[in-house]
Amino acid sequence: MNRSDIFRFCSVMTLTTGNILIEGASYSRAWSAIVLLSMIIFVASYATGLGNVPWQQGEFFPLEVRGIGTSLSTATNWSANLLINSTYLSLMAKITPSGAFGFYAGLCALGYTFVVFCFPETAGLSLEEVRGAFGKGGFLKTIREGERLRKLKREMKERE
Repeated sequence: MNRSDIFRFCSVMTLTTGNILIEGASYSRAWSAIVLLSMIIFVASYATGLGNVPWQQGEFFPLEVRGIGTSLSTATNWSANLLINSTYLSLMAKITPSGAFGFYAGLCALGYTFVVFCFPETAGLSLEEVRGAFGKGGFLKTIREGERLRKLKREMKERE
């Protein structure tokens, strides 16, 4: 089954329900459009921004442990997804939907801050250089070493 088959299936299912989510409920067309547009913007932004960060970790593992390291990282990622999904309804009941979304937004802000300040840029570095940068110890040393290696490579390219 490819994406177009899934899209057709979802379209048919939506049309067969007459666009009614809950029997007897009325929905504001304006708010429905705003919610749908917001969801589309979120998914597009997340997919092109932070959504790929958990899957980039594979390049940090040496080749001899890359398989198990990537497996454990993926399991950690899905465990976090399970934790969020299993706590959402009870959190929403305790602190309101706005509070639940605010709490998760705060967690996203913490994650974003972590990525910006502690996730080293590895673009343009070979696996050996990435490994060497991580061998220096500590987040700040790792980031500085990555920056130093990239700067060194740029200078070498400029000389050529």
